[in-house]
Amino acid sequence: MAGIYATIALLVAAGDLGIKHYIEKNLKPNESRRILKEKVILRRTHNKGMMMNRMEKHPLFVRFASVSALGALIIWQAAVYRRPGRDIGKTVEKAGLAMMTGGAISNTYDRIKRGYVVDYISFPSRLNKFARIAFNIGDFAIFAGGLMAALQTIYTVGREVTK
Repeated sequence: MAGIYATIALLVAAGDLGIKHYIEKNLKPNESRRILKEKVILRRTHNKGMMMNRMEKHPLFVRFASVSALGALIIWQAAVYRRPGRDIGKTVEKAGLAMMTGGAISNTYDRIKRGYVVDYISFPSRLNKFARIAFNIGDFAIFAGGLMAALQTIYTVGREVTK
């Protein structure tokens, strides 16, 4: 069963890295293309820090933090996979961790290999500050996976309280 979750992580990482490769080859820096009926903007940006370029002047710390977070995720995954049972809460947690790990692999690879993370998805907004924020699939996978893991915790705590 763990193979399914490893596959999820690898698909997220490979898919995101593939899109990043396409973006790097086919868009100039800060070039924009509107897609999906003008609701999404593809654009090539380089995030040398983390979370909107914070800490960009400290690349060694950013790399260390990325590798450390990825390592912690892998340890967490290993611990969760060892727990018996297949209830919905455990399945959601395992899938969420797999998504988070896939996104972390992709972004950590970028930080180590390129020295920056390629971000390529933005959303139009009247607020210029929001419109400048760019994401990648790895970011969305980390967010969705974290939400899934949090929901699992709520589900587990709720079940224990009602016992």
